[in-house]
Amino acid sequence: MNKYFLLILLLVSSTLTGCISYSKHELAAVEQWPPAQARQDKPTAYLHVTTQQQFNGELAGGGGNAALVEKSMLDTFKESGQFKNVTTDKVESNLYVTSTLTNNEQGNLASAFLTGFTLFVIPTTFSNTYTLETLFKDQDGKLLGKIVKQESTRTWMQVLLIVGLPFNERGDGLLKHLTQSTLDEAVKRKLI
Repeated sequence: MNKYFLLILLLVSSTLTGCISYSKHELAAVEQWPPAQARQDKPTAYLHVTTQQQFNGELAGGGGNAALVEKSMLDTFKESGQFKNVTTDKVESNLYVTSTLTNNEQGNLASAFLTGFTLFVIPTTFSNTYTLETLFKDQDGKLLGKIVKQESTRTWMQVLLIVGLPFNERGDGLLKHLTQSTLDEAVKRKLI
């Protein structure tokens, strides 16, 4: 009987692992969204998005969710009201925008192994720094400007944090904030 109870306890505790992420709010909030219209003749834009994943500063490959990142950024570009048309299809445009989202995860593998080995009883933490680098070019390929925005999150993992899951920040909100901040600065610098 005790063996079955121990097995059930082990299975239940392994499914009750929790983690909670929160933003460090390093990036200032956008004052006005959508930004004030800077031009009457809105440009058409081609948006090209790439993603990169780093671990402790070393390139770990492309981001696995590039399509979701591209869709989120495209939606934010459209809702800004600054463009006649924005597309991710290669078409001739007035403005060519190339954005690279890099996620640099900082953590300790030994600590993560220990947390997993103890079924999340011993906690661990890691941080992610998201950097959005955006290049704006005119229709001739001339660089108009470059904007770099950055935000960090901290994630804690422990079995007791299961109660914090409903309050966990989602990554799409952070990406939207980075994109809005980029477009706001682009309007102020008259890159659009």
